[in-house]
Amino acid sequence: MKYDKIVLNIPHASIGGLKEVRWSNYDSLCKHLVRWTDWHTDLLFGDTSIAGVEAVVFPYSRFVCDAERLINDPLEEIGQGILYTKFDDIRRTLTEEERMFLMGQYYAHQENILRALTPKSLLIDCHSFPSDLSDIDVCIGCNDDWSRPESQTIRFLARAFERKGYRIGFNTPYSNSFAPKGEFPYHSVMIEINKRLYLNEADATIKVPEYCDIKALIDYVYSIILGS
Repeated sequence: MKYDKIVLNIPHASIGGLKEVRWSNYDSLCKHLVRWTDWHTDLLFGDTSIAGVEAVVFPYSRFVCDAERLINDPLEEIGQGILYTKFDDIRRTLTEEERMFLMGQYYAHQENILRALTPKSLLIDCHSFPSDLSDIDVCIGCNDDWSRPESQTIRFLARAFERKGYRIGFNTPYSNSFAPKGEFPYHSVMIEINKRLYLNEADATIKVPEYCDIKALIDYVYSIILGS
């Protein structure tokens, strides 16, 4: 299928909203932020001049509001649903007013994604993951439902990264792809980049040559998908 647009969902790149978050242990929160923020994925995936690519970046940290969790998400049971209240050794409480505000931001992100899509769009769910989770370099994820891209698209993505020497995992170490339901079906695929490929993970600074290499490859992937 030829796509007329690529919409990028970038939900975990920001650390916005943290000044208002009352976590129980700020030092521990900072350690979790370094590990679990998808640092610079807004630049790695979204900073492009290629026509037909639109990025939707969630402006809040996942430790404020996680835009990818589901309503009644199973992780709600351990305090890690849309609004985290527990994470490892830290805790937070939320007022009803805060909950209402943050849920409004959650729904606004969903609407921004749906507003950007066309029936012939490819939604790319953009992430990174800590290197100690897997020796995979690039994870490609998709759902087993109406949103799954054609096999030709998935093969192209895998081969584009493999040709540059990257080791590919399908739905590992993470699986599935963000695909909110709207007025029409569309295709969605997740791309997760191992942080060690472009980051100094201890302080989340960019490894400049490596970052430039993988960014150039991502831009190439966009151009081929859009037929340009």
